[in-house]
Amino acid sequence: MSVTVVNDYDFKPDGDVKEGKAAAAELVEYFKSDVPGVQLSLWLEDQDNPLHHYHITVFDSLETLEEVKESKAIERFVQRLFPQIAHSTYIAPTTDVWLADGSGVQAVAYR
Repeated sequence: MSVTVVNDYDFKPDGDVKEGKAAAAELVEYFKSDVPGVQLSLWLEDQDNPLHHYHITVFDSLETLEEVKESKAIERFVQRLFPQIAHSTYIAPTTDVWLADGSGVQAVAYR
């Protein structure tokens, strides 16, 4: 069964959103090149509050999630992102998918 992690966080008012997005793009490249067990990495920015972001990641298994959590790539990502975000807003529950339909989801390039 796949495992999903939903990250919810806000950038600090003086946080560097561009740095956070660059760190995310680097992490996605790691997923694409080194972790075939990542089914989806979806990054979202709130339309009403550009400091509020979400990241949804779907992993093939709990083992894949653990592999990523222990990687140098996630360590680098955390080092780059965490100084930019308000930790009181950060949540990252591990969840199970009970319904999904991705037939219309288009690939989106990093901007």
